[in-house]
Amino acid sequence: MRKSVRLKVSLVVEGEDEPAHDFASSSADAVRDIIGAGRWRHPGLKVTVKNVAEDAGEEDEDGNS
Repeated sequence: MRKSVRLKVSLVVEGEDEPAHDFASSSADAVRDIIGAGRWRHPGLKVTVKNVAEDAGEEDEDGNS
């Protein structure tokens, strides 16, 4: 039986970067690479990344503003 589920994931990416560099863009690329690299662990699942973008809102770990 084929099934699907839509999951909402919130990530915080931290690291060192040059002051003038676009950290949000390079971090989004890194997240796509990390997810892609993990595919070998679960070859029976198809994972599609719909959007990776910076969240301008300030939320705590529970998703509360």
